Amino acid sequence: MKNRFIILLASFSAVFCLTMPAFATDVVITEKQSADISDYCGTIRQNLKNLQRTDARARTYFGAIYETVSSKYLKPLNLRIVNNDLSNATLLKLQSDFAEARMDFSEDYIKYSKSLEELISTDCRIEPIVFYKKLVETREKRAVVASDIKTLNDLLTSVVKNTENLKETLK
Repeated sequence: MKNRFIILLASFSAVFCLTMPAFATDVVITEKQSADISDYCGTIRQNLKNLQRTDARARTYFGAIYETVSSKYLKPLNLRIVNNDLSNATLLKLQSDFAEARMDFSEDYIKYSKSLEELISTDCRIEPIVFYKKLVETREKRAVVASDIKTLNDLLTSVVKNTENLKETLK
């Protein structure tokens, strides 16, 4: 059951992990690239709006899952460990790390979301260079969010392994 949960969570995280590569923010684009951005501005903005909707749904889903894992699994488990005078510093540390990583995810997603909103509101027909620079910045912020999700998933995998180890020692 726990392994299915981790697999399900990992598959949904693929949405965020399929980010475009990040580039340095001092980007110079060619006249052709600038013209292409201007010419396809409507399509580009529509695709970004679709991405924004998809990411918002994924963020809501991830946030709910992470909150549920924290409040209904990690905290009660660690409370029971402490109440039963068992020693498992690893699980306590993982709970702390998970809470910190969850906070990072929330903060980084807000930064990404604001950056994406600014990008969408930039008129790429008139300001293709400014638009492209904002696009690069937004990609970088999205890559940070993907990294946060990977960290959270790695922590959850560690929690499952440590819980199974604890279970074996209690038999």
